[in-house]
Amino acid sequence: MKKTQEKIKIGILEDHIATAMGLKAQLDLNPRISVVWMAQYYQQVEEFLQDQPTNVLILDIGLPYSPNDPEPYPIFHAIPELLRAYPEIKVLVVSMHSRPALFKAVKDTGANGYILKHDGESFNRLDEILLDIYENDSIYYSPEVLKVLTTPNQLPSLTNRQAQILSLVRSQPGISNVELANILVVAPSTIRNHLSDIYIKLGVNNRASAIIKAQQLGLLPGDVENLQLD
Repeated sequence: MKKTQEKIKIGILEDHIATAMGLKAQLDLNPRISVVWMAQYYQQVEEFLQDQPTNVLILDIGLPYSPNDPEPYPIFHAIPELLRAYPEIKVLVVSMHSRPALFKAVKDTGANGYILKHDGESFNRLDEILLDIYENDSIYYSPEVLKVLTTPNQLPSLTNRQAQILSLVRSQPGISNVELANILVVAPSTIRNHLSDIYIKLGVNNRASAIIKAQQLGLLPGDVENLQLD
């Protein structure tokens, strides 16, 4: 269900202390957001999540697993495992890495988006992005990332499963990913992946916009005039 009044709890994985402190200072200016922990190693993320309720994770890429293990933590395994263990949690990747193949690989993990560190415009409204991700199960990509992920000059289409999911979302406003997963007898991470693919295909960032765009394109039946963007 949509969460409109709760103060969301943010965890940050970032090995540069100055960057992490800057993110915390920026986000703490929003009274709806609280940064509850910061980690320099992925092992700490696992430990914090066991003891500290967390709504949204901000994850950097290429960081060591632990002080004793300098190898980068396996992000493409880690994110699906996090979403399996904590199905209500949201994951936003924030990184300096700008390899196109990496964008798609992160998308396929079920993450809620990918922001490049040099994307100043997105960083300036990071609090709004995090709130939208938490409250609306939205997906957000830096424009540069979205450009890579989106195939230009091609009319989007939905698979049968994607149309089924979007129809359920349209008929049951506020339904959560977990509830959708229970209805379709799949993992919540599978729902996240399908929604991410829908958003990218339609060039939108959230459920309401996806419904409107799908109806405008004739991919989903229904009238768009009475739909409001939250």
